[in-house]
Amino acid sequence: MHGLYDGEFVGFKIASSGDVDTALREAVVAVDANVLFDLYRFRPQTSQDLIKTLKSLGDRLVVPHQALREFWRRRQRSQDSPRGATKTATDALARSGRSIRDALATWAKAVGVDDDELSGVTARVDDFIDALKGELQEVLQDADAERGGDPILEQLEGLLAGRVTAPLEHEEWTECVAEANRRIDADEPPGYLDADKQDSDLPEGGAGDYLVWYQATRYAKEQARDLLIVTRDQKEDWWWRQQSDFIGPRPELTLEYHQLTGRRLFLMRPADLLSRASVLEVEVDQASSVDAGRVADIEEELAAEPWTLEALSALLERLDQEAPVQAAALRLATPDRGGRVSREKVYELGEYADDRMLRGFTRPFRRLTAALQDEGAIPAGVSPIFVARYPDGVKASYFSVPSEVPQLLEGLSARGDRP
Repeated sequence: MHGLYDGEFVGFKIASSGDVDTALREAVVAVDANVLFDLYRFRPQTSQDLIKTLKSLGDRLVVPHQALREFWRRRQRSQDSPRGATKTATDALARSGRSIRDALATWAKAVGVDDDELSGVTARVDDFIDALKGELQEVLQDADAERGGDPILEQLEGLLAGRVTAPLEHEEWTECVAEANRRIDADEPPGYLDADKQDSDLPEGGAGDYLVWYQATRYAKEQARDLLIVTRDQKEDWWWRQQSDFIGPRPELTLEYHQLTGRRLFLMRPADLLSRASVLEVEVDQASSVDAGRVADIEEELAAEPWTLEALSALLERLDQEAPVQAAALRLATPDRGGRVSREKVYELGEYADDRMLRGFTRPFRRLTAALQDEGAIPAGVSPIFVARYPDGVKASYFSVPSEVPQLLEGLSARGDRP
């Protein structure tokens, strides 16, 4: 006989606060690459508090080899932060300004606003964007005065001495990349939301997250301990989420680690680690957790290129030809629906049987976006346009689109394209 959380259901057991505290004191703590290079994005006090907290873990701290490889790969972009972060934010503001001007132009045509009135409105937008850019430069000057040299790298050298896993042998590495690609094709965690990296120049393609997972779990198995992974990644190919709440690891990952080791898996963001630093008898500034959370919340948004009317139109045209159900579903993600399409609506559009799984439904969006990016019809850095959301764990409950897309869908309708 079995109980509520036995067998295949072990992943649904939500960790209590006490469970997490125990994991902080006893588990192997694996740190992802994004945590390391975010040390250059945090304010100086936050960086020092996080390094101090990681140091307190002693020999339970580990960095997967793949994570360190990604750290060195991206360090040049992170090293000069906050200067690099300021440039990223400034570029994002410029892109937003262009998107707003495009939206206003579409609106003006739809409601008959004359050119003079439109010019006045867009001028106010330009003034606002320019003022924000000026404020960012002022903050940058203050940060430059506060931070000098590269003390972070010096501290990491001592912190990570003997704490990085060995590189995989070529045959094992090749097998891991193949498994990662299989998971991407099947929408299985972790890392399937990195499908856009499969055709990149990276040696591992889109397998980076899986390599981190594989190396962390195998090391923790050798140590016969629970595993706690600290990552700034907030995507749903790692997290079990309910709306804006982070419940814990995806149940599939918890089950996989339990089947591998018989032990528990925990997932934590840097902000959560700093908020619980007292469990490790480490004193940190109260504002550090807030600062770490701020960086996590803005990172993906700043890095993404916005979708445009032309890009969206090109994708819909190709979807109409090759994946009409997906095209119909995307057209439903309008502002009145909050940019969401329910699981039930997708089944209705596709006339799918009740027992059909939706794994792979988003694959045509990724494949055709990549093809159109190669043709120059879609910007290289856009966010995935149709993403499965898993607030209840395993089954996709709904699909969502980037924040700018619902208005773009209305814009396409207004200019006479298919609604």
